[in-house]
Amino acid sequence: MKPDEAMILDSIKNARSELEQATCLFNELTDFSAVDYASYNLLAAKAKYSYLLQIAKEKGMTI
Repeated sequence: MKPDEAMILDSIKNARSELEQATCLFNELTDFSAVDYASYNLLAAKAKYSYLLQIAKEKGMTI
């Protein structure tokens, strides 16, 4: 594995963790005044994860 591929893979792992955390935060909301924050956080995490997967796909990486 090339160094840049290893870096992308690490970034994908981190992004997936962030996505899981954002999903948990959104699903466990008890204070509905934080809905906007949780929604934004979840959408940002999804976008980051999707973007990194797209980069990996363009490089021909399999995960």
